[in-house]
Amino acid sequence: MSQVLQIGSHVTGFEAPDILFMKLVGDVSNEEVKVINQAHLDYGREVKQLFYLIDLSELENLAPHVRKEASEVVKALPLRGTAIYGAPLKAKVLAKLMLTAASMFRGTGKNFNPVEFHDTEADARAWIDKRRAQA
Repeated sequence: MSQVLQIGSHVTGFEAPDILFMKLVGDVSNEEVKVINQAHLDYGREVKQLFYLIDLSELENLAPHVRKEASEVVKALPLRGTAIYGAPLKAKVLAKLMLTAASMFRGTGKNFNPVEFHDTEADARAWIDKRRAQA
């Protein structure tokens, strides 16, 4: 079962049993990140663990206030891994900054949220499957 939410030019949603997927296109506004974050918090209430599957192939920018807002939600979610695909170098740097900062407060072991970059969605999903087996 999949739930999909369109926020401006961005898409996010939940794919049972435990994947939060997201495609960010262009710039992400503060208003858009608030809607995305609330959706992720809502999805996260129903499950014991989550994996991010993120398409950043068309991301232009994440302003500092947007990264800060998003990282607060990352800290609150039961994330066990983040698979990012299609990201150009700038998007990789922005994502790594935000997710690494949020993960510093989570520690290691069961609560660890490793961030992995992949070329394709299929590779990202395969990594999530392996990570799920370990979590």
